[in-house]
Amino acid sequence: MWTNRYWQTEVWTLAFIILVVGLIGSLFDRAAASVAVVIFAYLFWNLVQLSRLYRWLVKSRALYPPSAPGIWGEIFNHLYVLQRKHRKELKKLKGIISEFRASTSALKDGALIISNQGEIRWFNRAAERLLGLKSSTDIGQRLFNLLRHPSFIEYEQTRDYNKPLIINSPADERIILNIRITPYNDDQRLVIIRDITEKQHLERVRQDFVANVSHELRTPLTVITGYLEMLDPETNPQLESVAKPLQMMRQQALNMGHLVDDLLLLSKLDAKAEENGKQEVDINLMLDSICAEARSLSGEKEHQILFHSHTNTNLYGSEKQLRSAFSNLIFNAVRYTQAKGRIDIFWKEDDSNLILQVQDNGPGIAEEHIPRLTERFYRVDSGRNRSQGGTGLGLAIVKHVLEGHNGKLKIQSELGKGSTFSCVFVKVK
Repeated sequence: MWTNRYWQTEVWTLAFIILVVGLIGSLFDRAAASVAVVIFAYLFWNLVQLSRLYRWLVKSRALYPPSAPGIWGEIFNHLYVLQRKHRKELKKLKGIISEFRASTSALKDGALIISNQGEIRWFNRAAERLLGLKSSTDIGQRLFNLLRHPSFIEYEQTRDYNKPLIINSPADERIILNIRITPYNDDQRLVIIRDITEKQHLERVRQDFVANVSHELRTPLTVITGYLEMLDPETNPQLESVAKPLQMMRQQALNMGHLVDDLLLLSKLDAKAEENGKQEVDINLMLDSICAEARSLSGEKEHQILFHSHTNTNLYGSEKQLRSAFSNLIFNAVRYTQAKGRIDIFWKEDDSNLILQVQDNGPGIAEEHIPRLTERFYRVDSGRNRSQGGTGLGLAIVKHVLEGHNGKLKIQSELGKGSTFSCVFVKVK
């Protein structure tokens, strides 16, 4: 501090005045009193400068500071420089905030910022419209007091934000909202609200269309299959010349029937029609039965199908849906594994999951196909799949069933080394 030239000047000036006044006072035997008067005057002068500084900083609206000699002039100047820098930063910050408000106001999706306790700190116009909020009264209120939908309250209490929440808008029951919450920092959460009314409507139209068409196809397929069974060359020798075309027709009708059944099942899964039919399911018993069917399906291929049970724990869910999912995985392994290949089915558990694993030593699947395997009608090799009787919906059904049972499908595969399909279910605590 003392290296500053203003401080040095101030100290030397004060020292000089005290010395001179002290010498003069000593001529009249008043040296101490003279020095005291000088120090008092110096303190009073500093108090005056402090008063001027206070008035300029607090009360005055003047842009420039008052002038002063010495160290006080330096203080005033430094404060002015800092104040000017602060004004520039404040102006820049206001510009950023203004741009942020303009951009968020233009968003079609609603956005809110809430604290960990749920207090609303900010929201945009779309959130105001979709949730019926008011900026004048709802800032600082708890969002869960304003949006009292039971599903939303449960969503908040569980704090499981991996999946979005779909509810009706409190402002308009006809509007369907998709809500996602993303925590950030340590005490804030970003709530994104999207209007998915049109998307949900289109999805319902698609589901109804698939269900209706599939249902209507059942009757003509039943008639066609029935007549094809009557046209059996073994009972009608005169049809021997068209035996091969008739066999192909029967096979295609059978494949079409499987496709219709799969489409109807997917439609039910989409609509969650069997959600109330859940019960405790003996998985070991189910897998024993499916493996017996798989050995029958294998037939001349003579696959080695082995079931390994490492737990007796049952699974809570829809027996019909779980059987459909598990049989799809196991039958797929039978269809696409080469003759005399090996298929291992495991039912096991770890600390937090129950796991069904279907492992084969078949041809495997290229890595680029794996992310799309659960898409409807997606085929790695369409010609081979059709010849094996596949509908292209098996893994889509598996995915839907697992989602309805709090599970996930994991796929590992390598060309020439086989594949492993794992159904992982979170244990219910």
